Amino acid sequence: MKGPELVDSTSRFRFAESCLGLVGCICISYAVWMPDWLDGKGLWSRGNESSSDDSRTQGNTIQGLGPHSVFAGFSFLMALSSGILCLLFALCWTSKTVLSYSNTRSLLMAGQALYPTTLLLSTLLPTGFFFLLSWALFTSQHIADIRDDLTRLGTCYWLGAVGWALLLVILPVVFLVEQCVVPDILPELKIKTELWRKGFAVAHTRSFSDSYQHNPKCLKHEYKRCMSVP
Repeated sequence: MKGPELVDSTSRFRFAESCLGLVGCICISYAVWMPDWLDGKGLWSRGNESSSDDSRTQGNTIQGLGPHSVFAGFSFLMALSSGILCLLFALCWTSKTVLSYSNTRSLLMAGQALYPTTLLLSTLLPTGFFFLLSWALFTSQHIADIRDDLTRLGTCYWLGAVGWALLLVILPVVFLVEQCVVPDILPELKIKTELWRKGFAVAHTRSFSDSYQHNPKCLKHEYKRCMSVP
């Protein structure tokens, strides 16, 4: 594993967006499982503990397995995979990585390129969106309690808000700034790929011509040797 590459604007934006996405994924993952949303309870709480056994086994069980829990589970799984992708692009991806894949060269010939920040955006936006649905459903279910006393909200509730704000608001803004500031790398990649292909073709032609030039000498030597035999 190599350290982060920060040699140009492209690598700096890639590292910045990877860090933003990683922080957002960590906030979402922590908020989903920690029980500190409202009155010390989390997304997976099954309702009021002071209620009767019948209501706990019927209505509260349905409430504990509500849509906000389902969306929270989806967002947690996506946050794990997206966080690993952010680490990959932040620590392992370099400016030479694109040219090291043969399938990327074929994509370049078709007029396309592999942009890490675009892939990050396409994975982090759904992660933030699913968690926003869970966060909004939880807020709508407890809106009366929240209006009565805002201090009843725990740290995980606000940490989750920071997570989806990073993924759905700040990250797209940084991506748009990158599209306006950083030049397109596709022309440069095409030039490098063409130079690589021409260099390979020249080397192959020279090796073939050298072997072709040596063949007559070998045949002439073999012919003289055969003629010298009595």
